Amino acid sequence: MEAPSGHGVRRIVFAVAVLAAIFVLTLLAEQPPAEKPASAGTTEFSAARARGVLNQLVGSGVPHPVGSSANETVENLIETQFRALGYTPQSQTAFDCDEYGDCATVKNVQAILNGSEIGPAVLIAAHYDSVQAGPGAFDDAAGVAVVLEIARALKSLPPQRNPIIFLIDDGEEAGLLGAHAFVNRNQWAKSVRAVVNIDARGTSGPSLMFETGAANAWAVSLYRKSLKRPATSSIFYTAYKQIPNDTDFTVFKAAGWEGVNFAVIGSVIRYHTPLDNFENAMAASVQHQGDNALESLLAFANADLSNPPPGEDVFFDVFERWTVAWPVGWTLPLALFAAVLLFFQIAWMIWRKRLSLGEYLWGILEWIVMLVVTGLLAYILARLLHRLGATPVNWIAHPIPLLVTFWSLPIAVVITHSMLFSRRSGFWGAWAGVWTWWTLLSVVLASLMPGVSYVVLVPSFVAALAGLPFTLRQKEKSAGSGWAATLPLALAAVLAFSPLVMLYTGLGNQFLILIAVLVALVLTPLAPLCTSLQGAGDISRLAFPLSPVVVTGLAVFVTVVVPTYSAKAPEHTNIDYWLDADAGKSQWLAFPESHRLPEPIRLATQFHRVDSGPFPWSTGSAFVADAPHVDLPPPTFTVLESSELAGKRIFRALLRSERGAPETMVMFPPGANVESVRMEGLPVAPKTERARRYFNGWDFYGCVTTPAKGIEITFQIPTGKSFELYALDRTYGLPPDGSFLLKARPLTAIPYSEGDMTVLSRRVQLIP
Repeated sequence: MEAPSGHGVRRIVFAVAVLAAIFVLTLLAEQPPAEKPASAGTTEFSAARARGVLNQLVGSGVPHPVGSSANETVENLIETQFRALGYTPQSQTAFDCDEYGDCATVKNVQAILNGSEIGPAVLIAAHYDSVQAGPGAFDDAAGVAVVLEIARALKSLPPQRNPIIFLIDDGEEAGLLGAHAFVNRNQWAKSVRAVVNIDARGTSGPSLMFETGAANAWAVSLYRKSLKRPATSSIFYTAYKQIPNDTDFTVFKAAGWEGVNFAVIGSVIRYHTPLDNFENAMAASVQHQGDNALESLLAFANADLSNPPPGEDVFFDVFERWTVAWPVGWTLPLALFAAVLLFFQIAWMIWRKRLSLGEYLWGILEWIVMLVVTGLLAYILARLLHRLGATPVNWIAHPIPLLVTFWSLPIAVVITHSMLFSRRSGFWGAWAGVWTWWTLLSVVLASLMPGVSYVVLVPSFVAALAGLPFTLRQKEKSAGSGWAATLPLALAAVLAFSPLVMLYTGLGNQFLILIAVLVALVLTPLAPLCTSLQGAGDISRLAFPLSPVVVTGLAVFVTVVVPTYSAKAPEHTNIDYWLDADAGKSQWLAFPESHRLPEPIRLATQFHRVDSGPFPWSTGSAFVADAPHVDLPPPTFTVLESSELAGKRIFRALLRSERGAPETMVMFPPGANVESVRMEGLPVAPKTERARRYFNGWDFYGCVTTPAKGIEITFQIPTGKSFELYALDRTYGLPPDGSFLLKARPLTAIPYSEGDMTVLSRRVQLIP
């Protein structure tokens, strides 16, 4: 065991100061670069120029979903911009469907800049449609403005090696439909080998390169050589493959194209709402998106696109200044080497009687206890805060006290338990125990999720190397041994703090417990340094564990008392008018994200809660109130033709909105066994289990750009079993009688995604 030394307190104070400095540097590094003015050089990307275009596209604040007249206006503006820049834009109109059964007629705009060579092309893409609830300034009109500003800059540069195709596609929000149409039915798509895609899930923050193609070693190599302000990690790439979120890049990647996908995710609470407007589109974020997209595009445009080599990398940026990468195949050997080197040192110290087996086992136990206790306390705190009403939604208006709570809690646990275990484990017992678990974890992650493994692999490797000068000594000396703990601890913070900060930004309150446990994991290398506090004075021994405890308590108090919502960060609350044409009954439906109806809306009329939702396919709760009848014709579902073949009944039907609603849909109940569905003659992919779960087992097929004549749908079902389907149509907004509800909705509540809608439904008995 290492004897207490006079400089022990200074050693841990130094380590804490290093961690604080790394945390501050992490936050500073994530600030996007300053906006370049409109007077910037013609070959440079200027956010001021791009925002001028953005203002033309969405400055009015009007939503422009696919198929709307507002969307057609935006499409015309895009074509005008291309012509003003000296390009000859082309349009592609096509009907397409996604895996969920959403269909639409989309209109893409594309232009081309020839290269100095004839051959494969690189694509730069963004989508121009918005959701129904908001104007989509950052999702994705800012991406459109970035593409147009890059198109302008390229005209001032010498010709690049490869042709560059500019794609501004439609219908992304309706199911990536414009991207599908381009890939499947556009002649230009045949020449594409690489793509730079621009999208957003917020309105501020750095431009993250969060996704690549299958051969990401090639793409990452170009990325890290070309970008001045890289912001990326293979953690994002690994995590994104596991979550049910898609962008146009999903379609491009499925086509076999390589490339990179950029997005900003700050201020996610404004995403898909009216607050995703021109005023909230952060100029610095536009600049970062533009710089990264232009630099990546130039790299691909001058690379050999004929046959990108296969292979994946582990990669990450350091303070958004450098990108580190190595082949995935190196990861497991590096982890095993670090483990062998570490266990050799532990065995050597035990053999030389500088470390007892008991001390080592206490160090092993100490690491487990710190993580388990952190997880349990974080779970209790998370449940308590939720019950107190502090976290009713996934993102709240003032998250800083909440984040302080779940960062300071693990600090308190790690320091407290390190001190409790220090008499039994000592410095080297704690050091050996911590890094035993880290190296084992790095081996497991290197085998299962190599893209994530670097966060534990690199510090473990450095710990094994940093320990050599001190573990192989013949005799115990306290001088300098602190570096064996401090160096890998600092490196762990450098690598982990940025993804941990991003974790809440991207995923919200549902991951608070995981954040606390991961912070504890990153801080466990503090344990050996805390052994020095045993020889310190009473004030120091109390101050170190009590300080984070006090901070945690104060942060919990502030989290509970500050408002959950604000006008700048409101709750998502949609209101629908539903007319059941069969029952002749009309209802108001409210869908607050918190499942608690805002008081002004509740008082406006007699709402009551239904836990299973108003429709058979609803998977969540809603609030329902009687509404006045509005004389509107319901949608029709007319069987045009029916035939039987091999035990199947084949139907050809017409789904039509008699009131001219843009969106129509048909819902088949569970067990209907619908097969071979076609919309307007286009085959629709069979439903996935993921899609069925989303609609409570019902099969959904619809069109968001329904023409006046209706939409033709063909399908087949087994003979001999009748069932009842639903035909629906939807328009955006409420009827005039709903204006009192819109006025009652407080500033702290706002429509989201599809927004407020008027829905008409009728049931149709289908007898096969």
